[in-house]
Amino acid sequence: SELSDTQLLNSNNPRGFTGTADVVVAGAGILGLCYAIHLKNISSDLKIDIFEKSLTPVQKIGESTLSPFATFTTGDVLPYDYLLRIFALKDGLNFYSVDQEGREVTPQDIGGLDIAFQLDRRMSELFLTMWAQSLGVNVYHGVAIDFEVPASGSITTDLKLDELSISKPNIPVRPFSTPKVLLKDSSNAIGTSIDARFVCDASGFSRRLTGKFAPREKFESSWNADAYYTYFREKDTTKIEDRLLAWDYPATKHLCFPEGWGWFIGLISWERAPLANLMDLCAQIITSAAAGVPADEIPCTRALSKTFDCPFEFISSIGWAVRNDFQLPSDLSAYGTGEGEQKFNFFKKRYPTIDKLLTENYEVLPDYYGKTTYFVKKGLAYRSPVVAGEGWLAIGNSAGFTNPLISPGINAGVAGSWSAANLTAQVLAAPVQEAKATMLTAAKEHQKFMYDFALPRLFNMNRLWYNAFRDHRL
Repeated sequence: SELSDTQLLNSNNPRGFTGTADVVVAGAGILGLCYAIHLKNISSDLKIDIFEKSLTPVQKIGESTLSPFATFTTGDVLPYDYLLRIFALKDGLNFYSVDQEGREVTPQDIGGLDIAFQLDRRMSELFLTMWAQSLGVNVYHGVAIDFEVPASGSITTDLKLDELSISKPNIPVRPFSTPKVLLKDSSNAIGTSIDARFVCDASGFSRRLTGKFAPREKFESSWNADAYYTYFREKDTTKIEDRLLAWDYPATKHLCFPEGWGWFIGLISWERAPLANLMDLCAQIITSAAAGVPADEIPCTRALSKTFDCPFEFISSIGWAVRNDFQLPSDLSAYGTGEGEQKFNFFKKRYPTIDKLLTENYEVLPDYYGKTTYFVKKGLAYRSPVVAGEGWLAIGNSAGFTNPLISPGINAGVAGSWSAANLTAQVLAAPVQEAKATMLTAAKEHQKFMYDFALPRLFNMNRLWYNAFRDHRL
């Protein structure tokens, strides 16, 4: 019988399932894949298995990148000019500050940044999945993952160097414990558990491992932010430059207003292309690059689309990330049906400049991704109190998140993933007598970097920006 999309993806894995791995990664999102790719590049002998509950890569929010991601892909994957065959170009950040009446707009361009990408997440996660597989990493889709954690000795702050038995004789082969990994395969093609030397929690907002230790922790602030977003097609692209200053430039646009800000991200969408065809297209780029074919000899996007019967189109991701201490009207029924549509349209219509821009130039794509048109994410900023422990660490949204402003989910996240992969390699390369001490040092370093340094500073930066948005002159 014909293979399902999930079976087709999993059949591309380079190794069979054995029930053991050096490293298990929970989640095949961008950051879990980047972690595994970098780890495999610096420690090629490691056996790495990734498990993803989604049956196939799917679209999700978090589409904009900056220099850190482009730097990572250039060093660990391919130079940007190969990837621009499948991703949209991004060059810088444009800010448009709207006054309190919504009529005056003050533009500001932040240029001088490295070229980066606007990502269709389905395509980006498919390409990185196949790249990881080409390196020797197994990526299983349709497999949910969970963990059992020992009652003691798994939280970083509970571990003390003087408790380690590294100086004692008869040191065991496994010098430290790891969380037990439980698997639930939708196709029943592999086992129900896997024994790992080390675990990376890249499970995102579901926090499959970090959630075992403590609930999400809010930052000290009188307000958080909520997001309301949807997808559009442009009505007319002949006079884009007439909308607002430099609107035709391929930067991420930020419309800033007193309650928050809105993003305008132009995407190359491959949503209507069959997965099998997309896999053939990605394989063409990967094998061509491996054979030394220069990027300028790779067919252009339209040619690849035609050759592999992969339709694409240009769409825009547009949404608002607004403070939740703003008192909205009690009755929003005039703005549509459902919370997402009502609150998106409320802020759209609140400011004439934004309303005119959207009404005249963009049309909503109903149910473009599944059965939902308008999306909602509440309480965006949080952090996990424990992001590393004995035999594991967490990256990305499993560790925490602040705000989509300046795209830290991917851009700061990829830095954390890169650092986490380096720490993992150090732990697994340490001699047995030093492994537990090395693991403890790495866990404490990661905990300090993510919990004490990166996330609080990103949150404070966002709070500063939001305060500046309250007056367009700032």
